[in-house]
Amino acid sequence: MSEIGRRNAAPVLRIRVPWFDNSDIIRSLGKTLIGRVMNPEMQNVGSLVTLMPKIWKLDDDRVTGSDLGLGRFRFDFKREEDIFQVLETETFTFNEWMVSIVRWEPVVRRDYPSEINFWVRIVGVPEDLWEDRIFRRIGDEIGTVREVDEVNAMVKVSIDGTKPLCFEIPVRFEIEEVDVIVKMEYEKLFGYCETCFSLRHDKDSCPESDSCEDGEEEDDLN
Repeated sequence: MSEIGRRNAAPVLRIRVPWFDNSDIIRSLGKTLIGRVMNPEMQNVGSLVTLMPKIWKLDDDRVTGSDLGLGRFRFDFKREEDIFQVLETETFTFNEWMVSIVRWEPVVRRDYPSEINFWVRIVGVPEDLWEDRIFRRIGDEIGTVREVDEVNAMVKVSIDGTKPLCFEIPVRFEIEEVDVIVKMEYEKLFGYCETCFSLRHDKDSCPESDSCEDGEEEDDLN
């Protein structure tokens, strides 16, 4: 970098905040849900904050929503039972794209929250191997398993919405010495990139789509 460039470069600032007792603030957030939209270009947080309480059939006296910026928002509730009622309606979507909504926790992480719960049907497991630990082992590869439904070959998993979805995975069943491609079918899934399986953008906005198109253009030129 030239001397002029070094002089014009913005300084990197780091602010150190001393410890303080924030226990009262933490207690005040005991009835708070915090969330993040997965695709800010397609999901207006201001509209979400206004419309979600109506979808949940809760009036302003029972819940208050706030836009936190950077695609994040929060809902403060008056009653604990309303929080349970809302969480039972997961998985959450807005404007046909996914939304992460969780109970607030004192987490300091740039992408918090990003957890999304899905019921996932696991297709391709031989029927004689439909057992809790089999489905749980497969579910562990796509997220954190919360529940297992052996009868319907389904698992409820918490996934990280910032990472690509997994739609199929090779599984080696040593009991029968056979390899099977197991497929995942996500219930209530809306809005994802068909190229890289991200929940954060559509196919037209995918960086990998640009790479593929550039490669195709080069092949055409050759």
